[in-house]
Amino acid sequence: MITRILTALALLGLVIPLVVLAEPRWFFFFVILVFATLLWEWLRLLRVSGGALIALPVAFVTSLALLISDPWLDFRSVAVILVLVCSAGWCVVLFAALTGRWSAGPFAGAIWAFMATVGAFSAVWLAYQQSLLALLLAFLLVWVADSGAYFAGKWFGHSRLAPSISPGKTWEGVLGAVLLGLFVMLGLAAWVPHGWNWAVAYRWGYPALALTVLVFTLLSVAGDLYQSLLKRRSGVKDSGHLLPGHGGIYDRLDAAVVVLPFTVLAQLWAESRV
Repeated sequence: MITRILTALALLGLVIPLVVLAEPRWFFFFVILVFATLLWEWLRLLRVSGGALIALPVAFVTSLALLISDPWLDFRSVAVILVLVCSAGWCVVLFAALTGRWSAGPFAGAIWAFMATVGAFSAVWLAYQQSLLALLLAFLLVWVADSGAYFAGKWFGHSRLAPSISPGKTWEGVLGAVLLGLFVMLGLAAWVPHGWNWAVAYRWGYPALALTVLVFTLLSVAGDLYQSLLKRRSGVKDSGHLLPGHGGIYDRLDAAVVVLPFTVLAQLWAESRV
């Protein structure tokens, strides 16, 4: 636990100055490198080896660095399309993988990993263009849901959610994630006039926001289960060892990669900017 806390504090010490003080281009290059590392760990779980294991992360870094630096390209339009595609793709992939209807081989899995990581970065880029607070709120539901699931599962968990995939996850944990997510996101929507939750509540009302939070929380849980499935098939405990006490980058961002396109899309749609 001490190691996890120290690692988290070190990460905050690195990320906060980048977000608040650094020029946007340096922040985005940092985010590109983070997601490239995540992609590399994801590919390893898919048992991608050889040149492809290096080529895809390099292609990810190169293509996105060029896209966001091109003065002639409207990256926002490209990013919106990528977020739309990835949101739809995740609905199909999560359902197919978690119900046993699709077991991604290295080739198909690698293509989807690349696309999903590009979509997650595009979501971060779009949220950042709105404001730093909007970017924080795009991530917040995942963090809240993870905390709610952890504590509810630890204190009350008995009914296993998916024992063949992740024996530690429980239905009580899912309920804790949903309840804490509703409490935090609905509460913030009433007081903080920024972010996707405020936009949804303002446009369609709090019942619509509550339903949206429920769906996004379940997507967060599904994203976590999807990564657990990949790790179980690969026979590993963590996606990497870069973060002491936490595992790899993909271990920390597995649910965020799934949920980020949806939260950003919800804000764009609520503000009629899609």
